Amino acid sequence: MLSIRSVAVGLLGAGVLTAGCVASPDAEPVETAELPMRRNVVPIGVNGLSPNDFWAPANRVAFQALGGAALAGAGGVLVATPLLATAGGRSVLDYTVRCALSSEQVVRAPSGDEYYGEFGFAPQWTGRALNTSEQRWVSACIFQHLNGSSEHVDILLKGGHDALECDQDEEPFADFIVKDATMYGNAFLPGLIAGYACIDADLSGVLAGLSLSCPLDTNLLALTRLCGHVPTCGIAFVGLCNLVCTQNAAGNSTCSNTLPLVGSLLGPLVGPLVGPLVGPLLGPPYSETIRSELRDTDILPLYGSCGLL
Repeated sequence: MLSIRSVAVGLLGAGVLTAGCVASPDAEPVETAELPMRRNVVPIGVNGLSPNDFWAPANRVAFQALGGAALAGAGGVLVATPLLATAGGRSVLDYTVRCALSSEQVVRAPSGDEYYGEFGFAPQWTGRALNTSEQRWVSACIFQHLNGSSEHVDILLKGGHDALECDQDEEPFADFIVKDATMYGNAFLPGLIAGYACIDADLSGVLAGLSLSCPLDTNLLALTRLCGHVPTCGIAFVGLCNLVCTQNAAGNSTCSNTLPLVGSLLGPLVGPLVGPLVGPLLGPPYSETIRSELRDTDILPLYGSCGLL
């Protein structure tokens, strides 16, 4: 029986990780119809989902349909989905299950192929449809795993969800020292824009020190990572995170799709009758945000369009 395991190719000598917040029940690489990968220690993910696969129109429609009902039926058998028909669709399904279900959960395709959970942003999806908050968490997780550089890079995920809570002061987490990007949105909803991305201000400085070409167009850099060269990409780049996000005492972010100060500034200017309309027009804030951190050796493999590779 073919096993579609959530694992990653150790391109930079990562090796097999020791126990962390959630250890893999089986860390051995498994050959699949797609790329052979290894399971990591949550909340370390493997950034390797192809934008060509995720943003393909047929896969987008099939993905959106999944959120409206339970992911599996009797015996943990996956619901019928067109994602199972192609290698690209199965890759999207693999990352979706990884993000949604916990490491103790597994669902099976009618063919017998197995899809294993990893993070656990929506473990109850096996028995019911996703609620809005779960849709947002799963979407943010998937956005973080998009990689248009065709490399597989380890990313440390952080955010205000129980699935990401653990002591990250020791190995293997201490090596992730570069603050990267924050993702949020809802890919389960119809529409051209599925999600948003902002980059940490520190990343711009790090990239500038590595390559003179990196800071010239940060927008293009981020979108190349998330969209590749797909014209139907649904990610909007909104700039620096410190301009669109606010943080609570725990360091977890609530982000908007535009500058958060715009609404408070425009309200008094346009008057009490029109002011209340400004907030909804700017879009809802998202508390279901996930930020990522990288090893310094993984920056250029992830942002391959910087040039100095």
